[in-house]
Amino acid sequence: MVGVRWKVNWLVLVGLVVSGVFFYFVTSPLITKCENNSKWKPEVLAGDRNVGHHSYLVWPAFSTESFLKSTFFKQKCAPAINFTMSNLVLVKKQWSTAEDFRCRRLLEKFLSIFTFEARDAPLKLPTKFKDKVKHWLGDNDELLQQVYNQEVIHVVSEYTREHTIFNSLRDKRPVLPPAESEDDYFKSLLAETAKNCDFCNYKENTAEHVFGRLESKHSFTASNAFKLDTLHALVAPKKHDPLHWSLEEFLDLFGLVGDWLKKAHTYYPDARFPSLIWDVLPKCGASQVHPHLHVMLDPKRYHGQVEAWREGASDYYRDHGSNYFTDMLSIYSALNLTLNHGAAVAFPNLVPKRDHEMIVISKDANEDFYTLLFLVLRAFIDSFKVKCFSMGMGLPAIDVEEGRIPAYARIITRGYVTDIRTDMSSLELFMAASVNIDPYRTIHTIKQFIAETRLHL
Repeated sequence: MVGVRWKVNWLVLVGLVVSGVFFYFVTSPLITKCENNSKWKPEVLAGDRNVGHHSYLVWPAFSTESFLKSTFFKQKCAPAINFTMSNLVLVKKQWSTAEDFRCRRLLEKFLSIFTFEARDAPLKLPTKFKDKVKHWLGDNDELLQQVYNQEVIHVVSEYTREHTIFNSLRDKRPVLPPAESEDDYFKSLLAETAKNCDFCNYKENTAEHVFGRLESKHSFTASNAFKLDTLHALVAPKKHDPLHWSLEEFLDLFGLVGDWLKKAHTYYPDARFPSLIWDVLPKCGASQVHPHLHVMLDPKRYHGQVEAWREGASDYYRDHGSNYFTDMLSIYSALNLTLNHGAAVAFPNLVPKRDHEMIVISKDANEDFYTLLFLVLRAFIDSFKVKCFSMGMGLPAIDVEEGRIPAYARIITRGYVTDIRTDMSSLELFMAASVNIDPYRTIHTIKQFIAETRLHL
């Protein structure tokens, strides 16, 4: 009996020793890291390294080569119609009767990506209210007659689940200028905010990431003081003015974005999915007048709406076996809505969040991509006279092919800078966006701006 007890106690002792040795080897690296915190270099971000991009698909590479040229489409697919947003309903009808198999193939892509429908919206006006409506329309009898038989166009992007409604009559209402000159307001705002601007004194008044700050000739990086993620950077030009920058300054800014992403990925190798946002001036929700980009690098997925774009592309690949962005671009090109610069393409969105939304796309975040983005923004500022805009951007995943989207930026205008009311309501955020401007008008104005300015790129 004693021998049995001795054997049991011996086995318990051996078990405790083995457990202690195992515990030491498991925990000692963590203890060492804590003791040398100043030299700590994390290998992964918080969370399971096996969650996230491992489930993403690899789809065919993005290409800017269009399935059909716009001249061919106009000749063979819908030859008898002038292209406008309202007339796209007629274009779609004629397109469906085209005999050429290439027209039919592109129509299949169009119908799989977009639901496009015109709906009649008649109404009656009491006599007293009619006078008020006529006044809203600049006392124009012709426009008043259009009120009685309105047409609204619903466009749904089936893969990104976005829904936009166009009513051309809304764009014809006279827009009263703001009581205060936008230029005067902007100059006053710029001068006042420059006095105590944190970003103008970034070395003393902004935080840094644990791996340090980056600087270039015209720009700098900082860590957001109230972070939304482990890798949440601010990248800003050194100049305080948010509207007047040269191509050199613009390329320098986004070149520093690329440098920061590379350095952040070096320190956090699992962080692969870059997303960016940019709001200009308080009307758009910018916390500081000094221009600054918010840059996120996530280990699991793109942030917010950028991930919705990727998910839509993934669903499309499962359904059709081709690249969503390539096929979408082919549709815009056929409809004569694209503007090319080298390896990059810009086009107005058929499901915009606000008026004049433009998309800029390229396989990679290269100089062509940022140059075309610069031209679009300059056209907004100089030709459309827009001082407020917002932008969301996703860049190709770093060192991984799964879920790799092209460089993809969406820019929207945000109304008068002097208007204290936001132009985003629950309608745009939770229902369908209501948009007044014809995308053909947007692309025409931007093309005209580039042609007239003859910018030397």
